[in-house]
Amino acid sequence: MNKKDQLLLWLLSLAVWGFLIPIRAYGFYWATIAHSIAFAILTWWSLRKYAPRAGLWCPLKPMLAPWLFELALRSFLSDSILSIPTTIMPVWAVITIALFYRYRKTWFLLVSGALLLFGLTEGQKQWYEWIRFGDKPVLTVNLADCEVSDSTHTFRLSEVKSDYLVLDVWYSACGVCINQMPDVQALHDEYKGSNIEVVSLFACLLKGETVSDGYRIVNERGCDIPVYTIYKDSPILKRCEIDKYPRVLILDKNRTVIFNGSLEFAKRKLKKL
Repeated sequence: MNKKDQLLLWLLSLAVWGFLIPIRAYGFYWATIAHSIAFAILTWWSLRKYAPRAGLWCPLKPMLAPWLFELALRSFLSDSILSIPTTIMPVWAVITIALFYRYRKTWFLLVSGALLLFGLTEGQKQWYEWIRFGDKPVLTVNLADCEVSDSTHTFRLSEVKSDYLVLDVWYSACGVCINQMPDVQALHDEYKGSNIEVVSLFACLLKGETVSDGYRIVNERGCDIPVYTIYKDSPILKRCEIDKYPRVLILDKNRTVIFNGSLEFAKRKLKKL
């Protein structure tokens, strides 16, 4: 395999990598799956074409180059650590296909494929949850004395009569928060009439916002979830270290935080309750 072939394969790899990058706008899950499948196919094709005369390693180097560069870049940028699985999974797919090509062990392909599938689904979700919320305080934070407002008055969370209180914390400029509201509504409907109350906690972070803005945005999404309001100086935001949105908190009867994380993992916690 001469340098010209390596360059062409590198350009092909770069083209496939760049062509699929826009899928990330629709979610890292789909982008990771698309890249993994595409590079698994590309790896098999390149090995069959070049490996018999150039060996296993020569075709792999140009294909792994874009991913190793991206992985190194993400490792140094703190904001990019969250999406590291998007880089690791396609590399894993390439290595899996290469080892299967070399040893032709079906059991290895099945085991590695199963692990890859786990990484593409549950593994990514666990990683995102751990990076975003893994160090957030729970079981040591009590919010009973914290005040919130609804359309009529201001009150403390200790006054809310329910065994468990689920707070979906959001603010008006967060698109993900707004799009998540129907899912929060579904969760509210699921536990309606039980000992679990699900409410929307609107954080007034932008100048000039009032309690009515929270109700308006929720109603525009076709939701009728109870809406509580807090302001940027609320101790809820400070004690729970809420600096990114959306955020879901679950409070027990004493209004101690027992969960601080995403909506999906909050659902899992509620099932256990």
